[in-house]
Amino acid sequence: MKKIYVLRHSKSSWIDLSLGDFHRPLNSRGQTDGSMMSVYLSTRIDMIDFLHCSSSVRTYETSKYFIERTKFIDIQYDESLYHSSSSEIINNIKCYDEQYNSAMIIAHNPGLTNLINEISDISLDNLPTTGLVEINFNCTKWSDISIDNSTVVDIKFPKQLK
Repeated sequence: MKKIYVLRHSKSSWIDLSLGDFHRPLNSRGQTDGSMMSVYLSTRIDMIDFLHCSSSVRTYETSKYFIERTKFIDIQYDESLYHSSSSEIINNIKCYDEQYNSAMIIAHNPGLTNLINEISDISLDNLPTTGLVEINFNCTKWSDISIDNSTVVDIKFPKQLK
């Protein structure tokens, strides 16, 4: 079985308008939600094989909350995940090393919302910031993941934990 955890980055700050989109850090709500959601996930699991994270400042800062509480065998920060489409994300996933059975993807909308809608039987209007979706795939190869072998195990948004 293969498993992915899809996480949208935490809420970012717009205070410094001189910063480009890629360089925006988390705001205070993003910091609170990142910590809260990483605690939530750590109560359910203690290890994920692979963290694949956009290299933007807000995704990097979000990842640090999860790295503090969950063990990752490998971590990759990847500029190609910055505003990637769902099809680009799916292509990335299908090329993951087969030694990994679980992976967390931290990236951006609309790619993540569209990804969830394309590879699972749920329909989300919007994956909110720091929203987390856990999906199991009844297959042994990443290249075989599809909507036909997926099961959504958990969906959790920060507002549900407040």
